[in-house]
Parts: sequence; C-alpha cells; structure tokens
Amino acid sequence: MDNQYRTSRISIQNTLDSVEPVIRYLRSVAALIGLDDKEIHRICYAVEETLENSILFDFEPDETEEIKLRISRIAAGLKVVISDHGIPRNPFAKPPRSLDEIAADISFDTIAENDGDQISALSSFVIHSLLDRYTQVNRGKEGRSVEMVIFAAGGRITEDAARAETDHPADEKKFSLIRSATASDIIGISRLFYKSYGYSYVNDIVYYPERLTSAVASGMLRSSVAVSDTGEAIGHIALMEPHEGAEITEWGMAISDPACRGQGIMTALVEEIMQDPSLARYRGMFAHSVTNHAFTQKICAAHGFSDVALLVGFAGADLSFKKIHRRLRQRESTIISYKPLTTFETPRLFLPDHHREMITRLYRGIGVEIEESREVPAAGPPAMTRLRDTIVPSINIAEIVLEQAGEDLEEIIAGTTRKNCLARVDVIYLVIDLEDARAAATVAAGEETGYIFAGIFPGYHHNHALVMQYFNNLSFDYSLITSYSPLAEELKEYIGDLHNT
Repeated sequence: MDNQYRTSRISIQNTLDSVEPVIRYLRSVAALIGLDDKEIHRICYAVEETLENSILFDFEPDETEEIKLRISRIAAGLKVVISDHGIPRNPFAKPPRSLDEIAADISFDTIAENDGDQISALSSFVIHSLLDRYTQVNRGKEGRSVEMVIFAAGGRITEDAARAETDHPADEKKFSLIRSATASDIIGISRLFYKSYGYSYVNDIVYYPERLTSAVASGMLRSSVAVSDTGEAIGHIALMEPHEGAEITEWGMAISDPACRGQGIMTALVEEIMQDPSLARYRGMFAHSVTNHAFTQKICAAHGFSDVALLVGFAGADLSFKKIHRRLRQRESTIISYKPLTTFETPRLFLPDHHREMITRLYRGIGVEIEESREVPAAGPPAMTRLRDTIVPSINIAEIVLEQAGEDLEEIIAGTTRKNCLARVDVIYLVIDLEDARAAATVAAGEETGYIFAGIFPGYHHNHALVMQYFNNLSFDYSLITSYSPLAEELKEYIGDLHNT
C-alpha cells in the first residue's frame, strides 16, 4: 500500500482459509484511515460474506482460481473491489413464480434454500443494507466484480448543534456575498439543511460535517456558500458529477436559510453556479427537480433547461421541506432538467418504434435534431451481456447500466431485476445506450420484465442514454406529481398511461 494507505492490491486463491487473513488486514486498514468500530464491522462482514459465497458457489468443484481485491482509501471513506472469473450470477434463472409473487414473499425461509443463486440473492439483500454503495459488475468473458463503498461518517450533526442559535437574530442577518465554501462553513451548511429538511434530505452527506469537508477538499463537490454580513452561512449550492468520469454535471444541494427569505439569496446562488468557470469542461448540465412543488423546475426553465426524463419514485417519501409541504403521501419523483453546454452533432440513434415520437420531442426540447439509424450489425450479438448493477441504500433504489447487450440479454435483465426485488429495492432504473444497434431489443427485454419508459438522459453513462424504470410493488398517484412546463406535463401523462396500462 502506498503513502497514507491509498490503495492495496491482494490476490488470493478461491479457498475458504484465504478469507480470514484478508479480513484481518482489511480491519487494520479501516482502523488506520479512521472508520469507527461499527463501520469496520460492516465493511468486514460484507467483504467476508461476499468472498465466502463466491468461493462456495461461483467456481466448479476442485477448480483453482485467483480472486483479486483492491482496497482503496477514498475522500469520504473506503472502497473495496473484488474481482474474479467465477460463474456469472443469475439469481432465479427459471423462477417458478412471477416477479410480484417473489417480491411479496422474501422471508429467509423461502429464499435460503440449498441453491447458490438463491443464497447469492439473499446475500446481496443482507450486504447492501450495510453499505453506502453496492455495485455488481458483469463483464462477460472478462470476468465480474463487486464494488463496496462505506463512508467514514464521523459524527452526524446533532439536533442541538443543528438548532444552535448564533449571537445574531435572524432579522439581523443580511446577505453579503457568495464565495467558495471553506472548512469553517461546513457546520453552518449542515445546520442549513437541518433547519429546512430535518434529517430527510436525500443526500445524507450534508449531515456529516467530516464527510462534507472531505468532499469539498477533494473536489468531489464544487461548493459555493452565501454569507451574511456577520460571516454566517445562509445559503449553499454545489456542482456534482453523477459518476466517475462523467462529461455532465449536476447543480443541486441548493438551499437558503428559511429565516432569511426575501433577500434574493437563492437567485444569486443559482446565477453564480450557472457562471462557474468549471462548466466549460462539460457537455451538459442537469438538475433533479423535485415534483412536490415547482420551484426548482421554474428555476431550470428560466435558465434554459428543458425536461428530458421523469424518474418516478426516485427519493423516499420522508423527504420533507419545512414550511413548504408536510410528509409526502408517496415516494418523491424528480424531473431531470437538462441544458447542453456544447453543440451536439446530429446523433444517429436506434429508436424503439413505439417511443420514437416522444424521444424525438425530448431531444428537440434541448435543441437537438436526431436521425434514426437502421443499420444492421454485420455480426450477431455478443454471447454475453455486460452491465453494472448498483444499489443505493440511502434512497433504496437500484440502477442497472447496460454496457453491452448479448444473446443472454433477456435472461440477465430479468435475473438482475429479481435479485433487486428480493433486496427490497423500491425502484430500479435501467440505463440503455441508444447508439447500440440492440437498443430496441433491450427496450423490449426491459418491457417484457415490467419496465416502463422514463425519458432520455444525454451523457449519463452513455452519450445518448434512454432510461426505463421498474416499480417493486408500488403504485403512484400521478396527480400528486407537479409538472411545470408543458413538456413535463406531457411526459408525466405519457408515463402515467404506460404505468396504468
């Protein structure tokens, strides 16, 4: 491992007696980088369980293979990647029951049978609840890997600290300036989110000052703060990349002190972030606009964004903005509002026939005319599908990113969806590459499993991504989803009709 315990690489054989030395080493590294006892136990248990299940069920008897681990210190905690060439996992390849029946009956007695695939599904259910991010990567003949991330939480801001009063009454705080956030602002930023959301904000990093400090220091967040004339943080906004290596960026974590409303703080913050010099490196900019009110959607419309997707049930029903609305009656949906920052060349895309018109309308909304490609691939599909399957426990969603559609496409999509249903994930999003000649077949495979259209998302994992969504035994009242623009209203009706068909 290099300086400051940045990265370790370990190779072991697929034998059970190889596991304990790895766990002892992992426990030592986790302690050295500052994880507390509970966090160390969680990551060690997750790694141990993953290794043991892989060794027991993912290799042929008497087969000697190598398993590789990479243990990395990241800005906010620890990341462990386990890679091997074991048998690709396919929970419930031939289910005797429907998806809904499986999802409705996931007691340990009905799942934990003497079958490696079923134990794999149960293991994923247990493991992902211990982690902050859990990804399974299937790369076909190139092998597969599991990525586990746990954040060093530090101390969550307490209610007393969040409610702590300053020496300056609210009516004496006057908006003064906007500047880059510094370490001295972090507690104030956490207090702002508590004052407005309690503990319900979707990105819980805001409640952990140490994690927030690390994220700002590492550049993961480009964070700006509005400051009063008394030097207190009274507003915040940030730019965030949605995934590593992204060519698009999200503006969000936007908030102002409820006691200082009417001073133009949010308007100034948004204007500031829209002029950030770092935007020059990106192809596009987007926002998750909540739909329990139209405020963020109006801001996006005023700054030239257009709506491209409706992610139904993206956030939990406990999202609560004080003095704007009470606890939600259903999971919160978000509209993806998008603005190109560079000129798009006319893309040639493979469009599913029944969604062609809506996809074309959404692209025109962001000023892009598309061409439909009917090119026939010279060869048939590759033998194996490649994908990334990530569970985000904090909002209880999963995301399946298709990297390559193979002959086993339908089976892999159905199997991965079943696994996430068993893990009690509420909503699953399927991300498809519209430049892939098998895009229409992938959409059909998704719809056969129960996915419906969500919209487009340029630059999200693919240059031209189509997003579909699956609801795990959930229903939604679409009348409770606020849509500000005519295009957003049309998209809501379109998705609602699909969902209710």
